[in-house]
Amino acid sequence: MFTDVEGTFVRIVYTDDTDIHLEQGHTHRPAARFNRAGQDALYLSPDERSARVAISGYVRWEDPPRVLIQFEVSSCSLLDFRHPDATDIYELARQPWQPSFKRGEAPISWQAADIIRDMGHMGLIDPSRQCPGLWHIALLKWNVPGAPTVRRIGEPIPISINPKPENQ
Repeated sequence: MFTDVEGTFVRIVYTDDTDIHLEQGHTHRPAARFNRAGQDALYLSPDERSARVAISGYVRWEDPPRVLIQFEVSSCSLLDFRHPDATDIYELARQPWQPSFKRGEAPISWQAADIIRDMGHMGLIDPSRQCPGLWHIALLKWNVPGAPTVRRIGEPIPISINPKPENQ
């Protein structure tokens, strides 16, 4: 039910946001699939293609420029939603989170993250719902005792991303 990961992971961010992602306790951290607003979670992908898929639903024509940033993640064991024994938690996690959030409700995926946090796990491996075979990680703890060490490496790489047409 757990998979060990380590190595280089990436994230696509706005050019002006390259330094905030490793911060913890950031009160302005936006809500996302596995975290409430202000709650720590670090979303990373193993490669650029996966990172592009991860943000594809959030890209708008009026967005500022983006860059790809790289992180080195030390060895850690993550709850792997691809594993058959993780099916119950994954059923909570895979539900669309944004409609509930927009209605002012707590998305059910937050319950999955709460379960993982309460069990003391460092994070999770989340299979892509848009492109089978791709996956991402969400670290719920990092750079604290007993958690993986994460550090940014290299320089930001400018990239171009076009939003999906509205009818797709």
